[in-house]
Amino acid sequence: MKQQCPAKINLFLEVTGKRKDGYHTLATLFAKINIYDVLDMEFIDGKSPTLEIVDELGTMPLSAGPDNLVMRAAKAFYRAFGVGRGVKITLIKRIPMGAGLGGGSSDAAGTLLGLARIFNMDLTAARKKKLFEIGVKLGADVPFFLHPANFCRATGIGDRLKTVKIHKSLPFMILVWPGFPSPTGPVFTALQPRRRSDILTRLSQLDKLLRCLKKGRPVGEWGGLLFNRLEQAELPVMREVAQARRILESAGAKGVRMSGSGSSVFGFVSSHVEGERVVRRIQAYPWKVYLTSCHG
Repeated sequence: MKQQCPAKINLFLEVTGKRKDGYHTLATLFAKINIYDVLDMEFIDGKSPTLEIVDELGTMPLSAGPDNLVMRAAKAFYRAFGVGRGVKITLIKRIPMGAGLGGGSSDAAGTLLGLARIFNMDLTAARKKKLFEIGVKLGADVPFFLHPANFCRATGIGDRLKTVKIHKSLPFMILVWPGFPSPTGPVFTALQPRRRSDILTRLSQLDKLLRCLKKGRPVGEWGGLLFNRLEQAELPVMREVAQARRILESAGAKGVRMSGSGSSVFGFVSSHVEGERVVRRIQAYPWKVYLTSCHG
């Protein structure tokens, strides 16, 4: 059995506060995109899950041990639902790590959903709630990947989700990963405090962005409303991300932003043909470049 695990981008991300447990609270607009890790699952002898990793990017080592999010998700699933049959999980890794694309969280969510499928589990409301509870403990982005919607407005730590229905497909997108990871924790820590009035102004900008997207307006009307507060983190890695943004903008992409805590950068183009032209212009850089799109 195969389970696709999509990447995500943040079309909007404002940091609204910080909780006592150290987590930051957000207002964000998640979008699933057509870049995937894949989980292959098959029954094996034994009573426990096993993990093998096929890293198609070959960029950095990824442990298949108990600290891996796939294994943590699988073990949590086994405990929660009392299953006792061995499953071999093969993770085919295609989403860059440390790129702000949610690959690890998507893999964890895909593990939970894939195991439910392979064990022919009827996902009642109570079981979906249980999966969600497991997901929140694994990572703040995991609930979005458990959610069936392609676009969600999220608050809390990113776990309070509200479906956003966008009826007209968004334009094609250029996504670039500059080849280096961005550390999530230090990025949040390096943010300077902001006035409450500034945050409220940004949240009204999110409302305007949502209205434009729901009405199917062209990117020229909403590209300037995309926002990511984490781009302002005072870290050396953000200077390199800013350079990638400038290069993508100069190549002709619209609404260019960093996704999540970085380091990937995306922008929109008017057509597939224009997307191919932009890709050719930036292929001189030592980046991983994708011509892709949000889920329709």
